[in-house]
Amino acid sequence: MSNSKTILVEPEEISTGNSPDWLETLKRESLDRYNSFDLPLRSAHLWRYTDPEKFLYTGNGVKPMVSSDAFPGYENALERLQNSELSAVVADHAGREIEVKLGQDISSNNDIFIAPLREAIQERPELIKSRLGSVVGSSFGKFEALNSTLWADGILVYIPKGMELEKPIHLFHRGSTNDKWTFVRVLIIAEEDSSVTILDEYLSANDEVAGKNNTVVEIFGGRASRIQYVALQRNNLNTVSYFSQRTLLDDDAKSTLVIASFGGKLSKSDLGAVLKGAHAESRQYGLVFGSGKQLFDHHTVHLHQGSHGYSNLDFKVALKDKSRSIYTGLIRVDANTPYCEAYQTNRNLLLNRGARAESIPELEILCDEVICTHGATVGPIDPMEIFYLNSRGIPRTEAVRMIVRGHVEPTLKELSDVIRERVSEFVEERLNSL
Repeated sequence: MSNSKTILVEPEEISTGNSPDWLETLKRESLDRYNSFDLPLRSAHLWRYTDPEKFLYTGNGVKPMVSSDAFPGYENALERLQNSELSAVVADHAGREIEVKLGQDISSNNDIFIAPLREAIQERPELIKSRLGSVVGSSFGKFEALNSTLWADGILVYIPKGMELEKPIHLFHRGSTNDKWTFVRVLIIAEEDSSVTILDEYLSANDEVAGKNNTVVEIFGGRASRIQYVALQRNNLNTVSYFSQRTLLDDDAKSTLVIASFGGKLSKSDLGAVLKGAHAESRQYGLVFGSGKQLFDHHTVHLHQGSHGYSNLDFKVALKDKSRSIYTGLIRVDANTPYCEAYQTNRNLLLNRGARAESIPELEILCDEVICTHGATVGPIDPMEIFYLNSRGIPRTEAVRMIVRGHVEPTLKELSDVIRERVSEFVEERLNSL
């Protein structure tokens, strides 16, 4: 039975357009699951610190509204595209209108396919049908089922076998100008021996709107592929967002995931990688800057299903005022997957007494012959570090900025040049507010 507080989605609210039968079936199955799933209990492991009612569907009534105004960063990205610093720029307006701009390295290559998801379903259904909803589907949870039901359009990035895309792809997602839910869907496919770097940026339509975003990102790494995916969340301080992401890795595939969370009133993210193939490798990095009364709730997962897998996670948080961070990280090594290595670290800097951080690292080891470690630290800046810098003529405020900058700098070094420059803009913006 569905929870009494849940507003049911009606069949006529599903956006199917000219959808093939298999997609209509997928959406209606998702509808049934969403309507039948109970709201997660506050006593449930991943919901102890965040109220699931904050992510409830409130009825569409008026659909998300698309803004016609220019938005920060987009024009600069188009200039970079023109200067061959980017391979493509894609703008997603409230999950309703998708604009794709291709650089010369892609426009002259008919095998690479970057397009609105609706268009891709019509033109290349063989790419989509077996993958869409297979790693983050309607059975994943109530809010993932909601996304699977109500997304209207999304983005496909397809990199064919053997293709190494040297320049990054920049995706923008701008929320609605009203307070209706925006549903974002992204599908990334990197075939065997290919490589791609993607910056996936999320921002509000304006500074005032109380936005609501529900996002699902599915990434597929073929054999020996190399993927770098960076999610940059810079919504305004009135926005509530729910973000689900999974990467599926075949033999010898390597992925780097970075989540940079700076904005939002309440942000809950579930991120991870499934190391299905042998010798697969996943690295995850987190950057969180909180202030005011912001609440960030991040859950990461590394699921080892193949032998000789390697995973490493480094999640860094800096909080001030009354902001709060909850981090839960799971490493699971399945049975019969020997010789895996898995590492996980969460470091939290509390810049004043009102900030709070919760850290819950977890291990599930079902196989012998593995190396796994996890650890977490929560605390203020060491006063001796401040004293040392003060003694060399550096004022306290600047000393704090230097220490926090050093806290996050190793993560920034992992990014490609163009993406590092973009993320660093918001890191510096946050540092200047300390």
